[in-house]
Amino acid sequence: MTMSSDNKDRDPLDALFAQARAAAPLPDGDFMARLVADAERLQPAPKAHAPAQAPARKAGLLVRFAALLGGAGAVAGLGTAAMAGLVIGYVQPDSLVTLTDGFGLISTGESLDLLPSFDTLLTEE
Repeated sequence: MTMSSDNKDRDPLDALFAQARAAAPLPDGDFMARLVADAERLQPAPKAHAPAQAPARKAGLLVRFAALLGGAGAVAGLGTAAMAGLVIGYVQPDSLVTLTDGFGLISTGESLDLLPSFDTLLTEE
């Protein structure tokens, strides 16, 4: 919606706003002097010398590798999944054997030994 120039000239608010825009208020000189004095008083004192900063260390190999995988959270998740896989594969809980029997992957008469026990490593052939 646009106003015609006739309505714009007759609107008293437009004239009031134009007058307010034309005369911008300026702060008092005494106020500005007090403001600047307070600001200078509150500024921190300059230090005699800046402390030497240690050079930035380059990230280690493990940190860079973890960043490639997605960060520490991703590495923790991968480690947890790997350990769960090892435990489930080595221990072979009864419920897992029952589940695989239902699919016919492993029959009850045979055993699938993917990870030999410690005793088989000690025997000599």
